This record gives sequence, structure tokens and C-alpha cells, in this order.
Amino acid sequence: MNEIIELHNKLFYYLDTFSVNGGRKVAHDIIFDCLKKDAVEEKMRSLRCTSLYEKGAREYYSKYGTVGEF
Repeated sequence: MNEIIELHNKLFYYLDTFSVNGGRKVAHDIIFDCLKKDAVEEKMRSLRCTSLYEKGAREYYSKYGTVGEF
């Protein structure tokens, strides 16, 4: 839920640079779509990094027979 509020805050921050006219609705839709896409990609990068780190750590610990975080 917090991500949605942050997304809308960014949206309105960018929309404040536009004057109120017919193009504002088009700009709203474009900016909102781009912000959603960026948020999803950031979440996927975060999950991917965590997964890769855990996989690498497991391989390292099994290779050297040590015990780490897992």
C-alpha cells in the first residue's frame, strides 16, 4: 500500500509542472504508466538480487563445507 502512495506522490509532483489543460490528462496517463512500469521493474530487480545472493551463498558454503547464514 505504501508503494501506491509513493507512486501517486511522484505522479502529482511531475504533473505540477504542467498547466491545467486538455494535455494534462494525456500526460497523467503517460506518467502514471511509466511510474508503474518503473516500480514493477525495481521490485523485480530487488527480488532477483536477493535470490542470486542466496543462491551464490549456498553454493559457496556447500563448496567449502562451511555453515553461514543458512
